[in-house]
Parts: sequence; C-alpha cells; structure tokens
Amino acid sequence: MISAIKQQTKDLFAELNRVDWPGKEKVMSSTGAVIFVSVFVGLFLYVADLVITWGMKFILPHH
Repeated sequence: MISAIKQQTKDLFAELNRVDWPGKEKVMSSTGAVIFVSVFVGLFLYVADLVITWGMKFILPHH
C-alpha cells in the first residue's frame, strides 16, 4: 500500500511538471474578464428581477 501511494505521488509530480502554467499577465487578464462578466450578469439579473417584480405587481395587484 505504501508503494502505491509513493507511485501515485511520483506520477502526480511528473504530471505537474508537464503542465503549461499561465503567466502572470494571462492570469490577470482572465481575472479581469471573470470580474467583468460577473458584474454584468449580476446587473442583468438585478434588472430582470426588478422588471419581473414590477410585472407581477401589475398583473397581480395586492389587495
């Protein structure tokens, strides 16, 4: 069992050495894109919620 764990660890490090890690500039660019899309989707959902809420109040008036 110990030899299997050692072999898995050895294989893991070998695989990690083959990974093409992105540079700092690529990571920062991707992070900016994720933040932009997240804010856009959040604002879209907020506005959609307001419109749906208004529509429901219009269709189903509260007594």
